[in-house]
Parts: sequence; C-alpha cells; structure tokens
Amino acid sequence: MSKKIAVLTEETIHDLEFWYPYYRLAEEGYDLVIVGPEAGKSYTGKMGGVIRSEISPSEISAKDFAGVVVPGGWGPDKLRTHKAIVDFVRDVHANGGVVAAICHGGSVLVSARILEGVRATSYKSIKDDMILAGAEWVDEAAVVSKNIVTSRTPSDLAHFGKALVETLKKIK
Repeated sequence: MSKKIAVLTEETIHDLEFWYPYYRLAEEGYDLVIVGPEAGKSYTGKMGGVIRSEISPSEISAKDFAGVVVPGGWGPDKLRTHKAIVDFVRDVHANGGVVAAICHGGSVLVSARILEGVRATSYKSIKDDMILAGAEWVDEAAVVSKNIVTSRTPSDLAHFGKALVETLKKIK
C-alpha cells in the first residue's frame, strides 16, 4: 500500500491536532498531503495558525492513500458538510486504508457512515452522535478498531500518534 497520508484541513481545525500527527507521520517517512475543500486555500486554525490546502478531494483518488487523518477543533463541523471530503474518507476506509480522527473529528466519520460495529472514542460532546452511528463508544485515550483510530482530546495526542503509527505499519 502507498505511504501517502491525507491530513484534512478546514477553518477552525485544532492546530495541535493537525500538526502533531502531521509531523509524527513525517518522522516515520510517510508522504503527507494536506487536503481541504478547496485546493490552494489557506485555512485559519482554531489557535490562529494558517494551514494551506495542497489539493482538494475531487482531485485525488482514495485508492492512492494508506490513510487519512481528521483533526478536531470546530473544523470537522464544516468538513462533514462537503460531500467530496466525506466520500474521500469513506473510500479510504473501503479500500482498506486507516482512518484516524481525534476529538470532534469523529463527526466526519459519523457522516461517512463507517462506525457501525466499531469501538471508538471522541470528544464527549459527540458521544451520542457516535453511538447513534453504530459505534461502541468508550472513554479511552486512543482506540483502534477495524483500521479506525480515534482519540478524545489534545491531551491524548501522544497516545493517538502511537496508535496511528502502529496501525499504519500493520496494513499492507
């Protein structure tokens, strides 16, 4: 499988939840691609940092990616309204890739309808959404289930990064 990983961005994505997995995966030698609803657009993170999208999901194929990371913050509420983003996440999962979400990023997984029968966690405010989407919600720092990696908050980033790297290393 490819060493290419998409990291999603939108307005008000949590900066730390974007950059921590981005650099952690770069350390492991993955090719990172910043994907946003619009190619070439600069998005301002929740903490004020600027993240420039390299490409939009309509310009790429999920089969070329080993995984996708959905950071939290308030941005996932916007990401989940973009059909091309949701379809890309669903297709990465359908192709056997790893889908990782932290904090509110789980709401994109809800919209992608990939949580049925999956153990998962998230920020507590979307717990009910995750459960209604078929997830077995648990209150743990990082959870891996069926190539889906989830985590709760920025304080869990070290656990999230470790679980994500370990899961990516297991896929072929």
